[in-house]
Amino acid sequence: MNNLDVIVMGAINMDILVHVDQYPKYGANVPAKNLEINVGGKGSNQAVAVAKQHVNQTLIGSIGNDDFGKQILSSLENSGVKTDNLIIKDDVQTGTAVAAVDNTGENTFMVVLGANNSITSSDIDAAMKNLNAKVFLVNLETSQESVLAALKIAKSKDMYIVLDPAPENSYFEESLKYADVVTPNKQETERITGVKVETIADGKKAAKIIANKGVKNVIVKLGESGNVLYESEKDLFTIIKATRVKAVNTVGAGDTFAGVLSAHLAKNPNNLVEAIEIASKAAAIKVSRSGGHDAIPTLEEINQFEY
Repeated sequence: MNNLDVIVMGAINMDILVHVDQYPKYGANVPAKNLEINVGGKGSNQAVAVAKQHVNQTLIGSIGNDDFGKQILSSLENSGVKTDNLIIKDDVQTGTAVAAVDNTGENTFMVVLGANNSITSSDIDAAMKNLNAKVFLVNLETSQESVLAALKIAKSKDMYIVLDPAPENSYFEESLKYADVVTPNKQETERITGVKVETIADGKKAAKIIANKGVKNVIVKLGESGNVLYESEKDLFTIIKATRVKAVNTVGAGDTFAGVLSAHLAKNPNNLVEAIEIASKAAAIKVSRSGGHDAIPTLEEINQFEY
C-alpha cells in the first residue's frame, strides 16, 4: 500500500486566458491586452499547491493522449507533482478552459471538460486500489460518477476528506456526507444553501445550514472579508481574517487555498485554524501575481510573506 500525505483528485485542463481592460458586453468586439496559456483545472492547480508544501502526494485525474495532454504531463512533473496515477485516454481530448480576465483580476471561464468527464468508477477503483493517504482532496470538476466512487473509497480507507464543492454548477448534495471539511466560496455557498452571502453574519448562517447536511467542519470563504469556520461538534465559529493584497489575477486562488489547507492538515491534523490561516495567506500571494502554476507560492514564500 502506497501511504501518502495527500491524494488530490480533480480536473486537469489547458487554460487559455485572454486579458482585457473591461469585460466585454454581449456581441462586442474588443482589443485584448495579452494571451496567456497555462496548465490549469482544479485538480492540477491543487496538486501543484500541495506539492509546493513539501508533502508526499499524488494526483488522480485524466488527460487525453494529445499535444495538450503531453504538455500538461511534462509541466506537472516539472512542478513536483507525482503523475503515476493519471488516467490517459486515447479517445477524448484533454480538457480545455477559455477565460476572459479583466483589469481587477476577476475572471469568467468557459470549460470543455473533455477527458475530465470521461473518468469512470472503474478508473477510480484501479487508480486508488493501492493508495492510501492522511488527506484526500477532491473537487467536483470531473464526472459525478468518479467523484462519488473516490469519496466512498477514501472514506472506507479512513482518509480525512477535504471537499472543494466547485464549480458551483457541478454540486450534488450526496458529496457532503463524506466530507470532513468543505470549503465553499460565496457563489458555491449560495448554491448549496440558497443564502446570498455578503457579510460575516450571512456566512455564519450558511455554514450552519451546510453543517446540518452532515459536514463536521465548514469553511465559508468570503474573499476580502475573510473566512468563517464553523466546527459543528463544538458549535464554535472562528473568523479568520483575509490577507489583503492588490489583486492581479484571481484565477486559481481557491485551488491554492484548498491545496495548501490539505497539505498543512496532513502535517498537523489537529489545528484547522492554523491551516486556514496559512492557506488564506497562500491564496492572497497567488492573487497578487500573474501566471499559472508558477504563481502558486512555495512553503518558503508563504513563511517569508509579510503584509
